[in-house]
Amino acid sequence: MKTSATENHPSAIGNRQSEIVNILLVDDRPENLLALETILGDPEYNLVKASSGREALRHLLHQDFAVILLDVQMPEMDGFETAELIRQRPRSEHTPIIFITAIGKSDEFVYKGYVTGAVDYIIKPVVPDILRAKVSVFVDLFRMRQQVQRQAEQLALANRELERRAAELETVNKELEAFSYSVSHDLRAPLRTVDGFSQALLEDYRDKLDEGGQNLLQRIRTGAQRMGELIDALLNLSRTTRAEMQYETVDLSDLVQNIATELQQAQPERQVEFVIQEGVVANGDAKLLRAALTNLLSNAWKFTGQQEKARIEFGVLQERDQETRRRGDTETPPVSPSPPPRVYFVRDNGAGFNQAYANKLFMAFQRLHSASEFPGIGIGLATVQRIIHRHRGRVWAKGEEGKGATFYFTLG
Repeated sequence: MKTSATENHPSAIGNRQSEIVNILLVDDRPENLLALETILGDPEYNLVKASSGREALRHLLHQDFAVILLDVQMPEMDGFETAELIRQRPRSEHTPIIFITAIGKSDEFVYKGYVTGAVDYIIKPVVPDILRAKVSVFVDLFRMRQQVQRQAEQLALANRELERRAAELETVNKELEAFSYSVSHDLRAPLRTVDGFSQALLEDYRDKLDEGGQNLLQRIRTGAQRMGELIDALLNLSRTTRAEMQYETVDLSDLVQNIATELQQAQPERQVEFVIQEGVVANGDAKLLRAALTNLLSNAWKFTGQQEKARIEFGVLQERDQETRRRGDTETPPVSPSPPPRVYFVRDNGAGFNQAYANKLFMAFQRLHSASEFPGIGIGLATVQRIIHRHRGRVWAKGEEGKGATFYFTLG
């Protein structure tokens, strides 16, 4: 008793096959079913016919329908009884039912129809345009529900994949953490041995070693000590990435002032002017932000070491200066529907750097100046970048050789 309107439209079969939806027509009179089939003849509709309520229920066991057109007056099981049974089945409990009746649209029948789950009534004789319009609405709704369901399934699948990858990443991170500590322990011990025995040779056998031998031993000690510093720096960088974030309101101006005091106390012989904007606050992890600012200010302190009148500034850019956030002072920023993030900066009048190599600044162990000129390991700015990224922000720098540098950063 099943037929498809697409049989009369072979040209519609193909790419549109996936768009075809099922519509259930239920009427005990063949001529009525034929009339409905003629009115609704559309290549996108698969019209399934049933001559009784029981036959309709059998179709509903195996197929989903966009809408059901259900005659009220049928022998054995009328439309109202059929609708009640349709609503009792989970697969069809939400399928729209349009009653088609010749009884009349009295309040009693309308009420009974809506109680049993009807969404609409159509009185015989059927007006073709009205029927097609109403069916079209429910077909569109059905397709939208299907699309939403497919998207939900795809999203659920993507979420499961993300969860799987996150679990794998967590496992890898734990393995890397264990490996890092293992390597640290395994490397530190022989390094301490090398450094210790070298020192013992210098102290106990100095009179038996010429100047060249003593220099070689001292170079061995220096290399071992530097390797120990590199191991410690790598471990600290790893801890910065793994540390749990504790968000709070942080007074950045106060943090900078405290760091500046510590730098001045460590080297009281230096005369450095600090210009710190007051009242600069941000939301973030206080410990991590202190670590980032310590590295930025220590960097500025180091590279102003050869300046007679050193100057280090900290503040936040005014809104009119925000265009410097990306590629230069002269570039007009794109219009954004939301206000841009605040841009904080640390500026110095020190050695500066060649802007062409700015992309290397935040890479671990990358240096733009020789260690003999400016000592250091080359891990500080890499640490800054990781901290800023953990705050969903950006960090970048502008500089010119011999004319200082400015480091900018935002916080998400």
